[in-house]
Amino acid sequence: MKILQIIPSLAKGGAERIVLDTSIELSKREGVQLKLVTFHETNAYSFLSKTIDHQVIKSSVVPSLKGKNKINIKELQALINQFQPDVIHSHLFESEMVLSQIRLKSTKHIVHFHDNMIQFQKIKLSKNKIKQTITNWYERKIVTKAYRNSFTRFIAISKDTENYIKKNLPSNFQTDLLHNAINTSVFQISGMSHRENKIVNIGSLVDKKGQSLAIDVIAELKQKGYSISLDILGDGKNRAQLQNQIDDLKLSDNVSLHGNVDHPEDFLKHAKIYLHTAIYEPFGLVLLEAMSAGLPIVCTDAGGNRDIIEHGKNGYIFQERNPEILANQIIELLENESKRQEIGGYAQNYAQNYDIKNYVNQLMKIYKE
Repeated sequence: MKILQIIPSLAKGGAERIVLDTSIELSKREGVQLKLVTFHETNAYSFLSKTIDHQVIKSSVVPSLKGKNKINIKELQALINQFQPDVIHSHLFESEMVLSQIRLKSTKHIVHFHDNMIQFQKIKLSKNKIKQTITNWYERKIVTKAYRNSFTRFIAISKDTENYIKKNLPSNFQTDLLHNAINTSVFQISGMSHRENKIVNIGSLVDKKGQSLAIDVIAELKQKGYSISLDILGDGKNRAQLQNQIDDLKLSDNVSLHGNVDHPEDFLKHAKIYLHTAIYEPFGLVLLEAMSAGLPIVCTDAGGNRDIIEHGKNGYIFQERNPEILANQIIELLENESKRQEIGGYAQNYAQNYDIKNYVNQLMKIYKE
């Protein structure tokens, strides 16, 4: 079976990581020939992508409501014609725009929803966002027309995203719920000892990830007399803003912004708790990574993470974005080591259900159907 994975770039992110982990595992399967294509040179995962057949093919589709669309797909079309994949598995909306102009013939097209892609939302006019709404409508029209002319199937990473697809896209397209997965062996640690008084938070430093709440939680813990540190891994437009918050709250000894790191497992294996404060989370790959490292989760309800948090078993999930509530839950775990280890142990076993090998087994069934 020939499989072509397509994603715009290998920038740091959950979608990019799952594509790479999937591609690596697929490449190991007997009878599978795998190619990974990106449109841009950006690659935060060169230490992983070098192990597979990865090619950068600059491709783009820029739609225009006023004139002719700008289309650059010739080289990608040539590769597809030459490779003749049985399956094209695409990721993120930029890939959908490009593939809308590609002749797929009888090739199966698997569209992976890593989040609720806003471009697919049914039109809702807003005075403040008329231009963006019309652009989204036009792009949606182009892409869904292409879907109707090919064998297309959707993958949703959470029940929240599955509901979004059913609400906003034609019902005649089949949708499969396939939760994300990780290479659990990378994050596993034997036993629960040798843990430091550390909390970890991983995610891009953007509004929807809500790291400002995590910093407020540490301020609350400090005020209650607890000496604990927070390692925030990730980068983004809010970095300066978050650093100012750290400075204003006099938490420079307690909170560290580490930027993007290649091996987050090095931080997870030495921490006691994983704190996740996202406002919106399509699934929460980092939650599985933390659980695989034996960490209990304390998090806010961000939509997709409801699928994997069993409150009181592998972690705790709260509706309220209240730093005191989150801090009190952390205190309970810090003061009850046996409970922390019990939750962490259950979490580690739970994460095994989301190992990349099982995930690829399910994916291969979708490819073959």
